[in-house]
Amino acid sequence: MAQFPFQIRQFPSALQDIATEMESIFDQVLNKGCSTKGSPSNNGASAEGGCEAPASVAFTPALDVFEDDQGYELLLDLPGVTLENLKLELLEDKVHVSGTKACARVADGSVQHRAERSAGNFARAIRLPKQVASDHIEAHFKDGVLRIRVPKVPKATSRTIVIKS
Repeated sequence: MAQFPFQIRQFPSALQDIATEMESIFDQVLNKGCSTKGSPSNNGASAEGGCEAPASVAFTPALDVFEDDQGYELLLDLPGVTLENLKLELLEDKVHVSGTKACARVADGSVQHRAERSAGNFARAIRLPKQVASDHIEAHFKDGVLRIRVPKVPKATSRTIVIKS
């Protein structure tokens, strides 16, 4: 197989764990995303409790990419996302996945002690290789997994051309 054609910036796992933990800490400090009604840290949350609308992307869904002779398979984990809150677009040479994941509702008077599950707006853009049949991209969403099939352009075959006189 050829060199991996997708441009995905990924940290080594130890650094990714640290980066994820730092994002979580900043989210808690800045009170971004979900908040609980009546919670002491509910600075400016809506009167109903629940999620504040984040100004930007709250999280990036995990992605696996597989390649075979016919094309590429992109798998994105989107647990808790509904089809109505999911958007998939092809813009130039990138597949853009975006949407919103609702946060869990808690009962009145409850205090949230830990928040590790992502909620809010999400987005991911995946640059496609040049030799794909972008008109034939298919997507299926089932059990919280978005499966995008990106077929390759068939390779040109050679043939002998008879020269007539």
